[in-house]
Order: sequence, then structure tokens, then C-alpha cells
Amino acid sequence: MLLFLLLLLLFGSPCSSAAGLGVTARTLSPCYSADLRPATNSLVSAVGCKVLLTVPPLNTSQIVFWEYQSGLWEGVILSYTLDGPTNTSQPYENRTSFNETDCSLQLVLQKGDEGLYRFRSSLETTDWFQLHVLEPLPEPEILGNVSVKAGGNTKLVCHVLEGQVDSYWWKKNGELLLGSDHIQFVDHSTLCILKASMNDSGYYTCVVRNEVSQNEASFLLHVQNSPNVVLPVILACVLVGSLAGVFVWCRSRGRQRL
Repeated sequence: MLLFLLLLLLFGSPCSSAAGLGVTARTLSPCYSADLRPATNSLVSAVGCKVLLTVPPLNTSQIVFWEYQSGLWEGVILSYTLDGPTNTSQPYENRTSFNETDCSLQLVLQKGDEGLYRFRSSLETTDWFQLHVLEPLPEPEILGNVSVKAGGNTKLVCHVLEGQVDSYWWKKNGELLLGSDHIQFVDHSTLCILKASMNDSGYYTCVVRNEVSQNEASFLLHVQNSPNVVLPVILACVLVGSLAGVFVWCRSRGRQRL
């Protein structure tokens, strides 16, 4: 067995020769990620997307490996010897593709694939490459009361069931909302409206985003006229031949008073 391994090291190579120690990766189209450019140290991609890991040509060797590390755990994704089969570890079966010519690896990502990757031959080893795997964001859910009385306070909470949200922003009727004494944001995901007025009625949209996706949801808020709001009405009463006076009448629901 030892003699066989020595012979493998001396003759031929499944990948061309010329030293190099860096892994390059990129997300293949189509994918949620808008950035499909190659990366040399780390890459952010999404669950369900396909990533291509490539290496520059290494020194001659007949045995090569792709390896993975997460925390204290380290394992082999696959191994390959010249003119032999590709041996793929069980967690990666049916979702990897190995190119025997250039030793590149295609991998369909799952949630647990975040970690470090490297290529190793029997003569050389690349540096570890960091792969970040994010969940594409689902449509958020906006929680809150659909109506509020004029003069009251209300809040809308933008809730995302799963995935890492990097940023939130709010729009009203398609226009970006900015913070003020009247409109306030709590942790960016909660919109507070203080002393609501009729002008605050409308469609409110929460937009969520991370490095691989963007999604949004809208909510219709109706501000109702409060029954306790007092509306002054000025009535001029003209007596025969002269202006007797001006009375301010205050009208509330169900009654009038002088």
C-alpha cells in the first residue's frame, strides 16, 4: 500500500502544476445574491444557491482533497485520485460536483454549510476560505392595529420569521419615512406614530434587507375622527336693525352648547 502511494506521488497529476495557495469562490447565477463577483478571502451567499470553489494549479500530486471546518469539527468533503472514483462524504452527496481537470468544486448550499473551506493535495495546502451562508428573507409580517383614533398613539412592528436582517426602513404611500417628533423608530423594526391625525392614514411598507435578499410588506392604517374632538363653529346672529353679537357654539356628538 505504501509503495502504491509513493508511485501516485511520482507520476502525473489530476490538476496542472505551478504553485498557488489561495481559494477563489463565487456564487453562480441565478441566485438571490446581487453580487456574483469572485472573492478571494470570504464569500457571502444564500441557502439554495450554488457556489463554485476554485484553486490555482498546485504542484504535482495524484491525491487531492476538499476539506471543511466549522468550530472544532473538521472533515473531508471529497477525495480524488487520478483515474479513480471521487469519494464524497455522505453530508455532501448529490449536491456537489467535482471537476477532475481543474479540481474546482461546485456546492449547492444548505444552512449548515457556513464555515471554512480549503483544498489540499499530498504536496500543498491552500489557506482556509471563509464561506458565510445566509437565509433569503421571507416576506415580513407587520403587526399592529388597523385603526386608531385621532389624537392617540399607535405602533407598527415589522416581524421577520427567519433569517438575518441587516437593515429595515419604512415607507408611507411609497415615500420614505424619516424620524421626527411625530414619527419615531424603535430598533428600526418598530414604527411609532404619536398623536395621530387624519393625515396619518395610508399604506405603510416595511422593507427588510440582508446581503443576499430584500423583501417587503404593506399595512393599511386608518385614523378615525375621535368622538370627543370639539369643533368650534362661529355663528353670527343678526337681530333686527343691528348686530347683536357673535356667539361661539361648541358642538359635540349628540348635543350642542352655547
